[in-house]
Parts: sequence; structure tokens; C-alpha cells
Amino acid sequence: HRVDRRQRQMCIRDRSNIMYSESNPKLWKGRVDSQNDPKQFKHFQTVTFANLEKIENRFDKVGVGLLGYAVDKGIELNEGRIGAKKGPDEIKKAFAQLPDLSECESLVDYGNVEYTKGSLSEVQEEMGHLAARVIQQHHQSFFIGGGHDIAYAQYLATRHTYPDASIGIINIDSHFETRADVQSNSGTMFRQILEKDDNVDYLVLGLSQGRNTRSLYEYAEEKGIIYVYADEILNDLSPTIKDKIERFIHQHETIMFTISMDAIDSAFAPGVSEPTVLGLNPHSVFNIGKRVILSGKTSSISIAEVNPNYDIDHRTAQLAANFIHHFIE
Repeated sequence: HRVDRRQRQMCIRDRSNIMYSESNPKLWKGRVDSQNDPKQFKHFQTVTFANLEKIENRFDKVGVGLLGYAVDKGIELNEGRIGAKKGPDEIKKAFAQLPDLSECESLVDYGNVEYTKGSLSEVQEEMGHLAARVIQQHHQSFFIGGGHDIAYAQYLATRHTYPDASIGIINIDSHFETRADVQSNSGTMFRQILEKDDNVDYLVLGLSQGRNTRSLYEYAEEKGIIYVYADEILNDLSPTIKDKIERFIHQHETIMFTISMDAIDSAFAPGVSEPTVLGLNPHSVFNIGKRVILSGKTSSISIAEVNPNYDIDHRTAQLAANFIHHFIE
């Protein structure tokens, strides 16, 4: 996986406030249990690297694609604690060391989109453009934040790929993220989507009563947003919650699945932009994710809000990496 430094620099495009760079192979390393036996391989031994601006379109989807969103400007604009731009690389480092159990046809890391200055919405549009290419290439696409404003870019990619489809957004989050701020940030993206697109519905799982104002509940009622509180979700999903998720999936042609790591209790996920008490247990997220992904309708998965500046023993990055690991089909 060696890449000449000069060659890698040529793969970097700077549009004043947007930079796309190919993956750094140095992130992908770990203990080698075998050089020859694929049954003992880990992800760092199977990953390949590619430049999204140079790949040719495929006629069939194969394997898994990863693209990072190394951006926390939306969190800054939302007055949160910054540092999540380091999240994609830390999650990739943790994921690299996990065993290759799925035997997927291919695992490709496409690097990161980064922010330097200017408008956040322009970065989201560029991320959306590149993310659409990942969706078009792969059976499963994982987008790794960064701030949860990655979800708007994920939506743009989904709508570009499926222009006429009904989209169901399933968001594991303690917040609605439907604030009416003037400029785009990490708390506005689902309102932006719902105001833009009448063929989208929204389900939030893990909502915290202490994180959302009355005006957000009124907006949820106005827009028909479905939500489930964190304290309704235990390790084993109740039949009522299972039915709610399955009916939502059945009613839509494609599912956009996104996870904000700050929905998980801070005992398990301390390294996030805004830690949560009385949050979700990681096993609840695993159970929800498996149910959503096994539907066969999930076009992409995003994981956001890991903030390495506040992590303890890399546990939040490792948890996010394990979500990706378990969600690979």
C-alpha cells in the first residue's frame, strides 16, 4: 500500500475552502498474524486505496467503500466543542486492526474531504458529489465524520443516486437536529432536507427529552417526524419499536442510515462533541443497525461526532470502528 509522497500530493485538490485527499496508507497498520492465510487477515491487510476523481464508473456494485468527512466547522457554528475533524482518521486506525470476518469482495478507502475556509454548504455539496460516486461503486458505503452535518451531504448523494426514490432517513441521535438557524451547521441538516424534499421521511431513535426544545417537538408534529426516546430502547428492542422500524423501512424505496455517536451514553462514548448522560447502550445501536441493514434497502451509512480530543483510551473511535465492522455484510 505504499504511495509516493509526490504522487499523493498530486491527488490533492484545493478549491480554496475544500480539499479532497486520498487516503493515508500509514493509518492502515496493525499486528500481522499471518502473511499468507486469509482467515487470519485483518482489515489493514485487505484494504486498497483509490482516488474518487480518477475511478471509472462500474456497471455493478461490489464490496465496501469508505470516505471520511474531516470537517467540524458545522460543530463550531453550532457552538459545540471542536475536534471531530480528527475523527475519520482515528476511526480508520481502529478499524484497520479488526479481523476480516466478512470476506467482502473489496474494501476501498477513498480518503477524506476537508474544510479550510468559507461556506460549510459548499463543502457539504462537494462531499455529496464524491459520496454519490462511492454509492454508485459499492454494495455498501460508509461515510465517516466529522460533524453530523455530514448527513446533509449523505442526503445529497442519496438523492443524486436515486433521483425519484422515496427516501427514509433513520437517525440514531439524542437530538432532532432540525433547528432553524440561518446558516447550515451540525444542528440544522434534517430541517434543511425536509424543507427541500417532499419525498423524504424522518425517523429518530434515541431521542433525549433534555436535549430538545418545545419548538422542535412542534416542528416534528408539523412534519410528521417519528421519534423514539432513548429510555424506550433497551438492549432487546421491544416488539413495538421493531414494528415501528420495520414499517418505516417498508414504506420507503431506499434508506439513509446515520448515527450520531453522542446518542450513546458517555460511559461508553466519552469522545464526542456533546456527551450524553442516560444515553443509549452500544448493544442497542448494534441491534438497530443490524435490523436496518438486513432490510437490503440501506444505500449508505454515516457515523458522526467522534471527537478524539476528548476520547479516553480511544474507546469512542474503537466503538465507531466496531459499528462499521459489524455492519459490513
